[in-house]
Amino acid sequence: MKRETLFAMNITIALVLIGLVMAYSAGIGRPQPGGHISDPLDFLKSHGAYAALGLCLMLVAARMDYHVWQARPVAWLIGGSTLVFLVLVLIMGDEVRGARRWLSFGGFGFQPSELAKLALIIALAVKLAENQTSIRKFWTGFLPPIIITAAFAGLVLLEQDLGTPVVLGTVAIAMIFMAGGKLWHIALVSAPAVAGVVAAIRTSPERMERITTFIRPWEHRSDGALQLIESMAGFARGGVWGRGLGAGEQKLFWLPDAHSDFIFSVWGEEMGLAGTLVLVALFSLLLIVSLRIAVCARDLFGTLLASGVVTLITVQAAFNMGVTTGLLPTKGLGLPFISAGGSSLVMNMLLIGILLSVGSRAVERDRPVPMAAVPHRA
Repeated sequence: MKRETLFAMNITIALVLIGLVMAYSAGIGRPQPGGHISDPLDFLKSHGAYAALGLCLMLVAARMDYHVWQARPVAWLIGGSTLVFLVLVLIMGDEVRGARRWLSFGGFGFQPSELAKLALIIALAVKLAENQTSIRKFWTGFLPPIIITAAFAGLVLLEQDLGTPVVLGTVAIAMIFMAGGKLWHIALVSAPAVAGVVAAIRTSPERMERITTFIRPWEHRSDGALQLIESMAGFARGGVWGRGLGAGEQKLFWLPDAHSDFIFSVWGEEMGLAGTLVLVALFSLLLIVSLRIAVCARDLFGTLLASGVVTLITVQAAFNMGVTTGLLPTKGLGLPFISAGGSSLVMNMLLIGILLSVGSRAVERDRPVPMAAVPHRA
């Protein structure tokens, strides 16, 4: 699987390099409080530092045997510390736009919800591998992973973050399916989960406003739909071939969060339809190659790790692209490897390192084999 592993690494590096270019572009001419114009190198320096840290972690994780994550002390340490951080952020986290999602220590801030993505994938992979013989039994094999998912997703939901719990739930469903879980068990749990998401939306005026502005954006152009309309305007301005790198105008005064949640719109304006299709193609290729690695993994634990990583990254990418193009309501999810955000970039690159570790130890096969036929090795 060296070819697939190298391909996945090259795609990741290409996405990170695009992110560095867009970090510089998004910083050009950005207005600051007091009428000042931002230094275009500010975003680039910050994003570059996190990219360097992420690259180091990715290479270290790729060299490590991925079974180190299966060791009980490691899994318990990551899962337990993440739960502690998720509780701490609710108590003493920095409040931004009415939500507590950041913890700061000595001038360094990070989002525990990003760490929760890593912790959940590892915890589910460990538990599902242990429950391999009983995964088709509801109480002993299927329900424990659901409880683990609910613990992480529930704490993130308390941060007033609905998008991340939805992504975590999607990752859990994909991993349970790859482990051999029954479809009717998944459907049985998915129904109340969807009802819970609907209830969370209906009980929150802010979320209901997002739905309303999503359905009727032109009626709310001056308030809630501003980001959506300006984002679509960016794609329209870009046309087929774009206005050129750095030449976008929407990022200057009209598009809020151009460097983070709506970076895809900036890319669309500057690189056009051709550029957006290139990004879609890169994420699609990463999905295909990663699924190939997951199917050919040496054991079930490796299969679950790889499937969890690729589901997380591609689903979040799809959500972000859907939001910026007006296909989904705004969720506050960045574009993996490209949007500004140190916690997300570092965690995603670490996860890719784990994927590369699985791929470098995978068994080459001419055709996919059923999950039940994959040998389990500790």
